[in-house]
Amino acid sequence: MKKIKYTIASLAIAGSFLFAGQGVAQAALYPVQKTNGAGLDIRKTPTINGVRTEVNIPDGKKLWLYCYVKGESYKGSTIWNYVDDNGYGGEFDYGYAPDYFIKTGTSNPVVDYCSF
Repeated sequence: MKKIKYTIASLAIAGSFLFAGQGVAQAALYPVQKTNGAGLDIRKTPTINGVRTEVNIPDGKKLWLYCYVKGESYKGSTIWNYVDDNGYGGEFDYGYAPDYFIKTGTSNPVVDYCSF
């Protein structure tokens, strides 16, 4: 049993050194912020007037961020994250949300650029 524990720990440490400098960004949960009670809408396109796939997601609700694209400028940022609503409203909806409304801790992208 000890040998297995050491092997797993060794692999984890080696992996962290191998990937530390590569900037690999994986999907992660981030909370909605700054909607002042209006709620965040997810859109089919990275535009303010895009068709909505989900509406009124409240502050604090966590979304999965997968990747980002450059879209229509909103509050000075052109970063739009491709997200899913983590089951808000009873089903999973996917689309784009302005980075401005997602608390990532930075004004820079936290996930890789979308390749689709």
